[in-house]
Amino acid sequence: MENNDYLSPKIFRSIKSLWILLAIFIAIDFTTNFFYPENKGSFLASIFDFLSDALACLLFSWYFVVNKRWKSLLIVLPLLVVCFFFMKDLRDTLDYYLPFEKLIDSDTLRKYTYIIVELVAVFILAKRYMVEENVAGKWSLLKLFLLNLCFFSLYNTDLGMVEQMISSASFNSKTAELIVTFIYYALSSIRSIAFLGAFLFLIACLAKRENVYNFTSNILQFANRYYGVTVLISISCLIFSFFYLLENAVSLELDFFGKELTIFGWINNISVIAFFVICSRFVGQFLKERSILKQKYYGVVGSSVWIPVINIISLLMIKFDDKIKFLSPANVEKAKKIHLAIASLLILFFYRKDILDNDKRLEGLLLSAIYIAAFWLVAYLKKYNWVFPAVLALIVTFVKVYPFYQGLYATEFIFKDYVLDLVKHTFSIAMILTTIVFYGIYYIAFQTLKKD
Repeated sequence: MENNDYLSPKIFRSIKSLWILLAIFIAIDFTTNFFYPENKGSFLASIFDFLSDALACLLFSWYFVVNKRWKSLLIVLPLLVVCFFFMKDLRDTLDYYLPFEKLIDSDTLRKYTYIIVELVAVFILAKRYMVEENVAGKWSLLKLFLLNLCFFSLYNTDLGMVEQMISSASFNSKTAELIVTFIYYALSSIRSIAFLGAFLFLIACLAKRENVYNFTSNILQFANRYYGVTVLISISCLIFSFFYLLENAVSLELDFFGKELTIFGWINNISVIAFFVICSRFVGQFLKERSILKQKYYGVVGSSVWIPVINIISLLMIKFDDKIKFLSPANVEKAKKIHLAIASLLILFFYRKDILDNDKRLEGLLLSAIYIAAFWLVAYLKKYNWVFPAVLALIVTFVKVYPFYQGLYATEFIFKDYVLDLVKHTFSIAMILTTIVFYGIYYIAFQTLKKD
């Protein structure tokens, strides 16, 4: 990364050195978790706890450390130390000494103590970034505050299903356990570093007064010059936020208006939603801009960049698109149909492997037909907006929820209650999250499948 004409020198330097932070993260995160002693009160456990907390502080202060902004570091570091080192002690102290038993219970006090300290830290970080990057303009501080809050929330999310699979797995050998655990913490580290990279990039956008919903050609062309770094950060953020939203959509499938969500759940979900939408729009616009610059048609190749494993092939094809005739068709309209046929076969492959239906054959077949029809439809849309994913999410959520209530009322069918329950839970938090997921996926498809 040398040809920089867009990012500020400090942000450029911070992103350029992220590979060092990634190596530190993987080494410490893996070591402190895999070799953590059973005796939590031991000296080694204390050392590992210290390293884990220090790692979190390093992540949020990386910009200041790399650029040797010692004044800003001295301002933000104490709050980061409180957040990651002494939060439990602080909450215990306040809970013990403050005579609020009649006004507020212990759990609520602890929860709001954490929120207040975090918000103060976020505010101070936003102020320092504003000073360091000379961010001006209306609502700049508020935008930076929300961006920092989003980054904090993203850091507090986990790998969800992947973590559950590893924690519940049984291994035949210590070597297998070591390898799988290493992969998990490597993924966790990549996620944290990717979020930091995207966070710094968005700060640069705010400093340039860029619209982070509709990116300009200047920033997209700059990103295209650093294709490798761009896709590593943006696609990683896209995939991790996608799976987080997908997992929450499943877990909140019968939750109407988010009754099961805590305040932290709301903040985390809103942060991930915002990040996912920005990432998906950036990826879609980035691929579209690259296809225009290089006179290529990415089609299904570009549409599949968010699918793990498959996206390795897709991204390599886009990287070396000059050598792949499939991406340089003479007849784009004919090529579009071929790409859509391939996308349809890919969806049917997922159905065949029980990825879409989880052994529910009829439901999976119906969903496959819906997803295929949606791909063909989005390829010929003239304008893409939120109506398309909302309608698609409504149909899919209805398909998934309907069998549940059909079985519930099998013994005693009450039409009014059945309809009310079905409508109430179809229009649930799950549907909102599903709409967001579909918006991102099909937005990328819309940008890569359309010919102009």
